[in-house]
Amino acid sequence: MRNYDEAILRSRRIDRAAPFAPLHQGLRIALYDGYAARAFYTKMVEAFGPRAPFADLAKSEEKHAATLSALARRFGVPLPLDPFPLETALAPDWRANCERAVVGEIERARLYESLLKGIAEPEVRRTFQRLQASALERHLPMLQRAVADALRQEALHAQQGVAPEQAYIQHGLFADFLEKTFAVLGSQHRAIGVVGPLLRNARPAMIAGLVAGGAGVLFVKGKRKLNQQEKEG
Repeated sequence: MRNYDEAILRSRRIDRAAPFAPLHQGLRIALYDGYAARAFYTKMVEAFGPRAPFADLAKSEEKHAATLSALARRFGVPLPLDPFPLETALAPDWRANCERAVVGEIERARLYESLLKGIAEPEVRRTFQRLQASALERHLPMLQRAVADALRQEALHAQQGVAPEQAYIQHGLFADFLEKTFAVLGSQHRAIGVVGPLLRNARPAMIAGLVAGGAGVLFVKGKRKLNQQEKEG
């Protein structure tokens, strides 16, 4: 079943010749776009796990959809049908999806700018302006950082001969943390000096094992020292 104004919703533009008021069209277009964002971010969480920033973005878009739905009901505008859970597909790798999300948030901000030109209702305008600010000031920076992190991580793996699509396989919480840390440090030569090449060429999972092993040695040494002090006491 399709929406009665499917062409308008897909075009993302208010049609002055349509038999629906601009306010009616604007609210449905905004909510339809929110559905699309919510479906994409939700599928990212399903595919890649609750990794930043998509877990937070999915929750945020759920709230935005609820806000727009309540506003539409207040003005007597029927809610559009949501086709996106079935329509939305992801790219196979993490970075491509992050880049897609960056473009999506930029387009979302532009959409609200366009809708604001055709709507005079103060309450609706305030809501659109708030959602536009959220896209530009919160969501977009989060996604840009995710793209930058992905590029660093791919570069780290490339130096080990690992293909980009393999760069996001999770090795465990601690190893993944070290991997991300080394990806950042590896790009900051002055911060790590001569250790940089060693970090860039070492596999994070291996270093995680070394760190864990070192911690175990320190624990045993500390316990032996404590026992020796107790005997001497």
